[in-house]
Amino acid sequence: MPIFGMAAPHDPAQLQAAADFCRHNGLRFLALPAVRLAGLPKELEGVALLDAGQCVFLEESSHRAMETALEALPPDQPVILLPESRETLPALALWVNCWLNRQSGGQELWDVYDANRRPTGRLHPRGQELGEGDYHLVIHVWIRDSQGRYLLTKRSPNKGYGGMWESPGGAAQAGDDSLSACLREIREETGLTLDPARGRIVKTYQEDHFICDVWLFQQDFALEDVVLQPGETCDKRYATREEILEMHAEGRFVPFQFIEEVLDAR
Repeated sequence: MPIFGMAAPHDPAQLQAAADFCRHNGLRFLALPAVRLAGLPKELEGVALLDAGQCVFLEESSHRAMETALEALPPDQPVILLPESRETLPALALWVNCWLNRQSGGQELWDVYDANRRPTGRLHPRGQELGEGDYHLVIHVWIRDSQGRYLLTKRSPNKGYGGMWESPGGAAQAGDDSLSACLREIREETGLTLDPARGRIVKTYQEDHFICDVWLFQQDFALEDVVLQPGETCDKRYATREEILEMHAEGRFVPFQFIEEVLDAR
């Protein structure tokens, strides 16, 4: 998969702010002319500094045109995002992370829903973007133990928001309902078996092309029993509410606008 970054600002004093933006938006590098790299570290707080001459540009355009451009690139090609304006850069970063996620699910099929969560009876292949007015179901699963800690996994570098921590979850496959998607995703991503009686939906929200159920399970597991899935997860840990909020503020946790609401759910 290509890796994504942004052009570094001309003012060296703005490099830190640009690196912060990259960390919070799942971008892997800042690109600079080779002459500007002299004397700089190889990375700035986890964000690589790359020679812009090694990179190609992805101009913001129609989603289909961008997909076609990305599909033609070799693996690990560094890609500089070129938004229509500075204001559209966050949305473009979100789009490329979603594109990466769609590429990492193999030959999955999704059930297609309308905006009112009614099944349309159609199926959709994961790797392609959904059409206008179409939605698919995704789930986030927060697992809280009896000490009040949450089980987290770290996303593999090849995925969208690679290298960032998150609560496990993913897309429901064709035939899944919300609960069965939870049980399957956690079993596949961690090797753990959830008790359906110990979980409930604490938040549902809808965004562009997806409907998300956020589940909270209150169940104890030993960290050594978590089995990481190659290509999906690369680390595991327990974290408290305060630690998660700190990780989120520092850009080490996948962006999640409802994080405090979910962490405070009982």
